[in-house]
Amino acid sequence: MSEPIANGPQSAIPPAQHVVEIVGAGRTFGRGPGAVTALEGIDLTIQAGEFVSLIGPSGCGKSTLLRLIGDLIPATTGSIRVNGKPAAAARRGREYGIVFQAPVLMDWRTVERNVELPLEVMGYTREERQRRSAEMLSLVELADFRRTYPWQLSGGMQQRVAIARALAFDPKLLLMDEPFGALDEMTRERMNLELMGIWRRTGTTIVFVTHSIPEAVFLSSRVVVMSARPGRVIRIIDVDLPQPRTAETRELERYFELVTAVREALRQRGDEGGAGALDDAALRIRAEGYA
Repeated sequence: MSEPIANGPQSAIPPAQHVVEIVGAGRTFGRGPGAVTALEGIDLTIQAGEFVSLIGPSGCGKSTLLRLIGDLIPATTGSIRVNGKPAAAARRGREYGIVFQAPVLMDWRTVERNVELPLEVMGYTREERQRRSAEMLSLVELADFRRTYPWQLSGGMQQRVAIARALAFDPKLLLMDEPFGALDEMTRERMNLELMGIWRRTGTTIVFVTHSIPEAVFLSSRVVVMSARPGRVIRIIDVDLPQPRTAETRELERYFELVTAVREALRQRGDEGGAGALDDAALRIRAEGYA
């Protein structure tokens, strides 16, 4: 059996293939005695075409790290590079797409007009916007709903629209912050399968925040396990499940082994006690059926 947990330096990858390079990154909110250090000493590289999930206890800084990568907030310490340039330059160059837990769609615009929105901002012609919107809606299997409005769609369909919009301008990096967290379990599993299909067809590098251990294992090529605040990378677990992933993947012995490996990495940190202790209720890891 291969060892699922990789510690220490990651294998050497030519810098040109690194979509994300994080060195010594930290983030502190506030100043003085009331300052809160959310992240500390984050070192992580993500290769082109990877699907990397970030998992850890509530408040450990997963979403904060995602926002640092996207330059939605600045790092207090360290450096972050996206596609070989500072994260701020990548943001200005619109080199990544982002999907939040809420779809954040405009109810007064049709589905196709929502997908076209970033293309309008970027100055695409009407013909280019329509062509690209049609391609993306076909990708997420919503071509027949292009003239409907978001409020007429289910939650899962709205998130598919949000994914189509984020991919409309062909970003090399897609940041996803618990995009399926508000969905029921059956819809969530179906969305996992659909996201896997989109990832395979587009080759986009994805960084995905989740509280769900089964979801992280099913989707990822690597799972980054983070400690309680201040968030640090404590383990990186390589997921060697075969592709393409299907519903049957969740029945494989190796899948259960990897779910256990991630859970144990989280619990081992909690066993240390002190500031790093994990509260099972706070984890909200939603590992139903695997306890």
